[in-house]
Amino acid sequence: MVNVTKRVHWVGVYVCRHHSLASVGLVFDTFRMANQVPGTHRFALSRISHDGQPVPHPDGALMMDCDLSAMAGMDVVVIPSLWAHGDAAVADNPSLIQALRALPPQVLVATMCTGAYLLAASGRLNERQATTHWMLADGFHERFPSVRLTPSENLTHDGNFICSGGSLAAVDACLYVVQLLAGRDTARELARMLVTDVQRGPQTLYAPPQGWRQHADADVRKLQAHITEHHAQSLTLDELASQIHVSVRTLQRRFLAATGMTPIQYQQTVRIERGKDLLEADKLPVQDIAAQVGYQDRVAFGRLFKKITGMTPAAYRQRQRRV
Repeated sequence: MVNVTKRVHWVGVYVCRHHSLASVGLVFDTFRMANQVPGTHRFALSRISHDGQPVPHPDGALMMDCDLSAMAGMDVVVIPSLWAHGDAAVADNPSLIQALRALPPQVLVATMCTGAYLLAASGRLNERQATTHWMLADGFHERFPSVRLTPSENLTHDGNFICSGGSLAAVDACLYVVQLLAGRDTARELARMLVTDVQRGPQTLYAPPQGWRQHADADVRKLQAHITEHHAQSLTLDELASQIHVSVRTLQRRFLAATGMTPIQYQQTVRIERGKDLLEADKLPVQDIAAQVGYQDRVAFGRLFKKITGMTPAAYRQRQRRV
């Protein structure tokens, strides 16, 4: 019998009291499942706390394997999601932040969702691309303005730093790490076992459209309802301004302040949302869907659709059929 040498990849998962147990569990389950893929690649998992002692988590004490000194010997360090407790975790984990600053450059660091807060606090993400949960992007950017945050992306990789979006994107990030360490074939087989895709597309597929935020301007809400009802029509700024008895200049100022978008941008977004509904529900050709939402030019519709969603209409329809 021929002995086949197993290639072991060392994975350290940092855990503190702020971490989401679902995210921690997804990390461990994904790499453990990777060990079921036939081949020579194996992943050795270690639970790391700042002192190697059990973590007093709100859901019960969590046993650890080692302290921060083990991080330098890992192939990859994973920081799971912190729910919405990014700021509190930064204040509570100064020793981890220092260890991340001193981490050897060859060690990969992968963060899930708000786990990016801890990496950003170390300064290692300065002037690098990163992502986090779309809902928390504004607060993250305000705290870490030197990070090139792209919340539209579900996954970013800049240097040795990998960041992913919402908590369930932990699977995406782990699949990506498996691909880097063990190759695309291993990652694809693992994705099949997990009943998912190697890449699930941008975070814009899951975030609510820009401009859907709540606000207190009743006149703008009235205009939003009017635009939604008549989204396929050609609406002029003069017509919209007359709806609430203001000048065009005042209309644009108030609409932008309330929604973060101009009226025309808002109408475009409404059209794309309706286009997404039609792509999911109907078998109409893309040309006909474009016409239904107000675009006679299929190319213009496709270009705007990809700009807003990150995918072409055809790719979006194909993806939804797989879901």
